[in-house]
Amino acid sequence: MRNSLLMFFLICFLQLINSQTTNLVSIDANGKLTYTADEKGNVIPDFSGVGYQNSEKAIPFVPVVKTVNAVAGDNVANVQNAINEVAAMPLLNGIRGAILFKAGTYAMNKAINVSASGIVLRGEGLATNFRATGTVQYDLINIKGTSGKTDLSSSQKKITDAFVPIGAKTVTVEAGHTFAVGDWVHVRREPNDAWIVLLGMDKLTDLDPLATNWTASSYKISYERKILKVQGNILTIDAPIMDVIDPQYANGFVVKFTSARIQNCAVENMQITSTYTSSTDENHGWKAISINNAENCWVKKVTAYSFGYSCVFIDSEAAFVTVDSCAHYDPISVIDGGRRYCFNINGERCLVQNCNSRRGRHDYVDGSRTPGPNVFYNCAASLQNADLGPHHRWSTGILLDNIIGNGQLRVQDRADSGSGHGWSGSQIMFWNCTAGDIVIQDPPSYHRNWAIGCIGPITNVGQWTTHPLGIVESKGVKITAIPSLFKAQLAERLKGLSTSLVSTNSDAFDLKLFPNPATNQVLIQISMNNASNIQLKLCDVSGKCIKQLTEKQLITTGNSEFNCDLTDVKSGVYFVQFLSDSFNTSSKLIIQ
Repeated sequence: MRNSLLMFFLICFLQLINSQTTNLVSIDANGKLTYTADEKGNVIPDFSGVGYQNSEKAIPFVPVVKTVNAVAGDNVANVQNAINEVAAMPLLNGIRGAILFKAGTYAMNKAINVSASGIVLRGEGLATNFRATGTVQYDLINIKGTSGKTDLSSSQKKITDAFVPIGAKTVTVEAGHTFAVGDWVHVRREPNDAWIVLLGMDKLTDLDPLATNWTASSYKISYERKILKVQGNILTIDAPIMDVIDPQYANGFVVKFTSARIQNCAVENMQITSTYTSSTDENHGWKAISINNAENCWVKKVTAYSFGYSCVFIDSEAAFVTVDSCAHYDPISVIDGGRRYCFNINGERCLVQNCNSRRGRHDYVDGSRTPGPNVFYNCAASLQNADLGPHHRWSTGILLDNIIGNGQLRVQDRADSGSGHGWSGSQIMFWNCTAGDIVIQDPPSYHRNWAIGCIGPITNVGQWTTHPLGIVESKGVKITAIPSLFKAQLAERLKGLSTSLVSTNSDAFDLKLFPNPATNQVLIQISMNNASNIQLKLCDVSGKCIKQLTEKQLITTGNSEFNCDLTDVKSGVYFVQFLSDSFNTSSKLIIQ
């Protein structure tokens, strides 16, 4: 009997261990992620190329250049004048400075605007309250440049590969191109009418005469990429292909673009609230923070209450934005379409992490034709009124990683919902998520959706349609070997960058780390032309300070060296953050 019981528990243990795996991605004996391709070469893509500076640099600490106190009555002029004053200051390495808003309530009856690079709005925690008091629908803080991106049409070349699979980082283009390493390009996918028919999106009016059928010309989706390598007509790009380019259904093109977006703007460490007259009032603050025509920006430690739409809305002409440790509680609106999208990404290569929401509808959501990668990581939603995930019209390349909700988590064909939402998304990954109701449908052909390590009932029967079940592995048991796909992919990508010697240079500053990778200690060499009050910190990839490397001290013009002990730091990828009165930067350090 005892032996039988031991054998029974051993079998259960082995089944449990086996269930904590996926056939599609694993860690090999050398600690490297390995991916299993299908017969066409499609693999789970690398989602990690997202967030501020592509997550290759820590979010900087920007020195305060102006301090503001709340005034009685309306504060629009008080706040906007401070922003305008800092906007007139010169840029130093992309930064103008932070405005510190002291504790108090800043009532504002209309929007304030940040339209120049390098400006940070910083509060003193919940004691600083930006309060929307207007009685019309408006967005309180707008981070928005005057223009965005422009394609250089003369550079466009067609992709000539017979098939470009999901996850690929190389494409072949026509001869005679002018692409070079370092160019920013759009990889554009242009579907044809056959693709619309394949998806069934030509039949929406059959379901509802008021719906709108999809048209191929409306689904040309461009993916922002950087060229890392050029070998003849083969281009290597910095983030993978997120949708199949198959000439049977879609052609692909590569075209250079220029960007005039503002950069290094942020909102930090404050509370943002909205007044309202009733639980269904919609004439009040709508979005706490809206970002567009901007790149390499961040929102950090912001708590929003009572806005009708969102805490942070990232619009379609924004990229490389990080939203970290924020919350949106108790939106005020009618509970219906176009409302309560607590954290909404319509831009690309953005990261929302460590956030919370309550009483939202689509709490962590992507909109129409949103190009990935985009990532929602380690977020929670409570008292949901609708589903998390891509909302409508073919978002692609989205990772929801360790998302916890009490309600719905879905990627599905929404058919004639709205004006014809159709397929909400493809190449959508739910990784180690928990939800009360999971719907995952697979679009036709080689498009894919995945639910791996997810806890909750999983079905292919949606509210509007039934389609084949997406790829489901380790159902009901989280993948313990890879707790976070985003973190694992990010760590591996950062390790793959050049690590022999990391150096950040400017005319007035030089920072070097040696050796790199380091073990028990690292030598930090600093050369400066101006005296500054210096701090050196060791931060992890999320920006959290792990260790203070030096005491605050005054360093004069010339060279300085520091030997920093690392014996108490675990192996991994970190950033040495350099903070001074006049200059801030960071450099990657690998500790083994």
